[in-house]
Amino acid sequence: MDHTDADNVKPTEECNKVYNVDESNILVGKVFSSRDQAWYFYKEFAREHGFSARRGTIRLDMEGNVKTQEFCCSKEGFRVSKVNTVDRQRAHTPITRTGCKARIVVTTTNTNDQWVISKSYQKHNHALCTPAMTPFMRSNRAVGKADIDEATTLKEVGVGTSQVMNYLTQQAGGYHNVGFTHKDLYNALQRGKAKEIVDGDVNALIAYFDYKKHDDPRFFVTYSVDESGALHNLIWSDSTSRSNYICFGDVIAFDTTYKDNLYGRPIMPIVGVNHHYNTIVFATAIIANETSQSFEAMQRAIKSVIPNAKHRLCSWHISRNAQANIGDPKFTATFSKCMVSWWTTDEFDIQWRSVVSEFNVEKHPWVIEKGNTRHLWAQAYLTGHFFANIRSTQRCESMNASLAITLKHKKTYLDVVRAIEDGISRMRLNELKEDYLSSQTKPFLITKQFCLCFVPPRRLQQSIPPEGMNNRHI
Repeated sequence: MDHTDADNVKPTEECNKVYNVDESNILVGKVFSSRDQAWYFYKEFAREHGFSARRGTIRLDMEGNVKTQEFCCSKEGFRVSKVNTVDRQRAHTPITRTGCKARIVVTTTNTNDQWVISKSYQKHNHALCTPAMTPFMRSNRAVGKADIDEATTLKEVGVGTSQVMNYLTQQAGGYHNVGFTHKDLYNALQRGKAKEIVDGDVNALIAYFDYKKHDDPRFFVTYSVDESGALHNLIWSDSTSRSNYICFGDVIAFDTTYKDNLYGRPIMPIVGVNHHYNTIVFATAIIANETSQSFEAMQRAIKSVIPNAKHRLCSWHISRNAQANIGDPKFTATFSKCMVSWWTTDEFDIQWRSVVSEFNVEKHPWVIEKGNTRHLWAQAYLTGHFFANIRSTQRCESMNASLAITLKHKKTYLDVVRAIEDGISRMRLNELKEDYLSSQTKPFLITKQFCLCFVPPRRLQQSIPPEGMNNRHI
């Protein structure tokens, strides 16, 4: 319990005014079956009379058992300053203590573990709250378990805390009935998050994967840790994703640009397309970083496991990098045309030299590097290889966009995994819908008529000038 500190916060004139709640004689002698019941009674009494209560000093007997406890007005005592008040940039917390003496004392009767109010003093030295103010009093605010559970469910699907609060308020019939503030809800959710990862974020994640493997024997997960024991690399895939890879794993795409989790690690969904040309996820990885060493290690692993794989770079990122490095929209447009044109390799080489010379970028490092790796991005060099019409990582980008909506703030590994699983579940629901439409409906066939334009032979002969004639005679 805090006591008066004359060097810090002193009583004001307001503290000398007396606001009497003249029910002390009525309270003394009330009996309760437990100390908690006595506390709930005084808390409700405080709410009805316009002040907030808190637990005060306890006294123990010789055996260490609680003998008496005070329940006092929340304005009891004075704040003890623990911060430097000179040149402080951060705003001070408003003063709430006024040295109020209002309280009750409950004492055990040693018979049937009952508690009785032995003392009561209900004269306050501060203004009491009106009924409209009671929702803001601290002892009247508490987030119940049902509200926390409902708020947690809404947060898991990407609903913001403010929207959750609005929903719970409307459900309760107004702010006066909801029983807590926006800040209380936020703090309760944060406490739940801290409790969830009390054993460490990585340990919670591994425990979650162990649970998944129990329900799904073909669930695959592997990870590595660094010298300090922190998570280094992680990849996982469930049985459905592994089956999809067997059926549709001819072409895979992955992207590592999304990093919105607590540790700033790149998240790499490994995706492809199914028989409906919809995106499917084969596996998901969280890698240490995006350094060249990481990608070189990845390339070596792919060549080792899939030696005949043909690698191509994302066309969208290549075009964006062209604009970022050269800074000329005309060059970017011409470069993009070279990238997607169905030329032979000889035709491409001729066009490439022409473009480089036209824009005078022969010595630019980015152009030189792209010329040396043209077999990874130029359609002329990729013709004859099957890519399922996938030329960019846009399918990965769409999944990253949905993650960004769900994970608006930095989240833990477990949050990321659950968000990815939710996204995969939606993809599989879309696939099931497409299967239904394929089996239960038939496409409506139409025939398009094309107008074949041709030049009559006579007109064609007239349009060809005889040898020796000038074109002006046509």
